Amino acid sequence: MIQKSKIIFLNKFFLILCAAGIIFLFLNLNFQPISKEKKFDKVNTFFKVLRLIEENYVVEPNTNSLVEGAISGMINELDPHSIYINKSDYQETNESMDGEFEGIGVEFSIIDDYITVITPIIDGPAYRAGIQSGDQIIKINGESAYQITIPNVLKKLKGPKDTQVEVTISREGNEPFERILIRDKIPLKSVSTHFMIDADIGYIKLSNFSKKTVEEFRGAFYDLKQSGMENLLLDLRNNPGGLLDQAIELLDMFIATNDTLLFTTGRIRGSNAVFRASYSQFDEKLPIITIINRGSASASEIISGTFQDLDRGLVVGETSFGKGSVQQHYDLDNETAARITIAKYHTPSGRSIQRDYKDGDEKYYENLAEENRELSDSSKKGLPQFKTKKGRTVYGGGGINPDVYYIDTLSLSETSIDLIYSPNRYIFNYSESLKKDYQNMAYEDLVETALKKINFNDFIKWLNKTDFKNINEQELNDNWDNIKVRIIAEIANKFLGRTYYYRVLIMNDKTAQESLKYFNEAKTLLN
Repeated sequence: MIQKSKIIFLNKFFLILCAAGIIFLFLNLNFQPISKEKKFDKVNTFFKVLRLIEENYVVEPNTNSLVEGAISGMINELDPHSIYINKSDYQETNESMDGEFEGIGVEFSIIDDYITVITPIIDGPAYRAGIQSGDQIIKINGESAYQITIPNVLKKLKGPKDTQVEVTISREGNEPFERILIRDKIPLKSVSTHFMIDADIGYIKLSNFSKKTVEEFRGAFYDLKQSGMENLLLDLRNNPGGLLDQAIELLDMFIATNDTLLFTTGRIRGSNAVFRASYSQFDEKLPIITIINRGSASASEIISGTFQDLDRGLVVGETSFGKGSVQQHYDLDNETAARITIAKYHTPSGRSIQRDYKDGDEKYYENLAEENRELSDSSKKGLPQFKTKKGRTVYGGGGINPDVYYIDTLSLSETSIDLIYSPNRYIFNYSESLKKDYQNMAYEDLVETALKKINFNDFIKWLNKTDFKNINEQELNDNWDNIKVRIIAEIANKFLGRTYYYRVLIMNDKTAQESLKYFNEAKTLLN
């Protein structure tokens, strides 16, 4: 039985709490008791329930845990991107802001009680292992990850470089499969790579938008200009976004007018803002094509959508993720915080980037795994239409819809996937056995020689001498072009560096190769 003194204490506690809550509502929410008092009737109900639990529950409850759960549940009701950051998460958040960390490299969220990959971080262990946006991690080291908490996700997946972790992946349309990931330092650079694809087309891969994105981008851009770049292919695939100011500054490099680049709309003072370009005689005027996919979100959608709306460039690929909202970080105390959505992004034509989330977080993220997320002619009928600066029709409804829809339909066989993404790095090891034949070669000579000399039969003979199991020669032969390019990329990496590794891979990147066909159209649009 609860002692009388304890009941009196609790009564006083809740009275103080209620009074503090009412004062907070008046001061911070512009509370008007006559017209809005019913809105907060449930606050009293909440206190009553908490008091009933405290007084009557079968065992002594952890009141702090109950309140934190209530706060978290309340914020989760808002939208997929508003979150409560508890003590454990707060510490992890501060650590991740310090700079370097080691782990498997994924942006994730807990959806349907499992870890759902939003996007793999470019060139991180998960990316190299072929993990894709929409994949669910259902086991870690053989243990179920059902209803796992964020602190436990970080505890199990982060770890020292070169240690390994086994994850079981559930992917739409596939049987669950395992991947052994070798933890590594997670790449933090925004510009993953840049190089000339041919005599006048430059390529820049942007993996995120962080504090030094524009600085890195400018360095890569002017390096390519000195190499003769007259057209830019900007790859924003699997770019989860980041800092808004970096996206705006990057856009302003290419917009030679005072056009609106982006505007935000919200309910509170300061959430409505308009970002305009500033004219400069140094603004760049070359044609641009951006590549996006379902893993392109937030700032990367701002870049592609603004280029599209201002007819400054063409967009090729898949419909982007559809994350177009602004979160404000509020420290609640020294141990917890909340991130609340306060506004939504709109492209210059007025399109809202944010995809609808009225059906809940589960449906919102499941959309990532759908095979065809594109707008069909029939589905466009119910969507709002907008006009670009030159009168082209573009559609709202969330995400950026490309001017040219293209997705590589090549399907790797199960054997090929096991070979390419094995932690035993069979392709790397095979390239090691060939490297003596390619020393001191220039890039063009190395690629030309390798394309002629490397053949399937020699590779299979070598593979049969390894511990690779279940060799299916027919499946490997069907995917030989992809495997061969990866072998050549590893050879180029050994002698010429990581840039040339990517330069070789682009040869077999069907979406990038398709994009090259549209520069004349981009040039016409620009003129």
